[in-house]
Amino acid sequence: MEKAKRIMDDCQNKNISILCWNDERYPLRAREPADAPPMLYYKGNIKKMDQTVGIVGARRCSQKAKQETVFLASEYAKTRIAVVSGMAKGIDSYAHTACLNAGGYTIAILGNGLDICYPSEHHKLMKCIEEKGLLLSEYPPGTPPSRYTFPRRNRLISSWSDKLIIIQAGKGSGALITAEYSRKYGRKVEMKAEI
Repeated sequence: MEKAKRIMDDCQNKNISILCWNDERYPLRAREPADAPPMLYYKGNIKKMDQTVGIVGARRCSQKAKQETVFLASEYAKTRIAVVSGMAKGIDSYAHTACLNAGGYTIAILGNGLDICYPSEHHKLMKCIEEKGLLLSEYPPGTPPSRYTFPRRNRLISSWSDKLIIIQAGKGSGALITAEYSRKYGRKVEMKAEI
């Protein structure tokens, strides 16, 4: 009980809100999987989204992959389809940025507490997403990123996305783990050819 109170106080001090599973703003698509978290931490605006697309891929990507990501995220933004990704370097950050630049709504699902910016150079992007989109995590404030938290983050990217697009992913990458979850949840997966 003391731990829960400490987390609640921490959330209040850091302007972090809590989204519970039974809240009508918790999307049905995200509630469907049996492993859906009973509650999530968030910053920003929760909007009702008719359609969402996840865009993930390599941290170190080719120029062509970057261009494809920017084009796709911009086009989805223009058609009011929310772009979901994980705020990692490379494809993720290009997808979030292009969506915001096109006036769209983007959701960043993090593998750490929302009071931690990871990677650290994404402070500006994180602030922009908080102001114009949504930051989400199943981890309480103070939780650092780790090799255990990212695969769980990837499953949320899948459950919050109607469709997943993989752009330039290496063998054993987080993007391919995300694709596995999407297939498990019965979501459409589109793999872009190596670019």
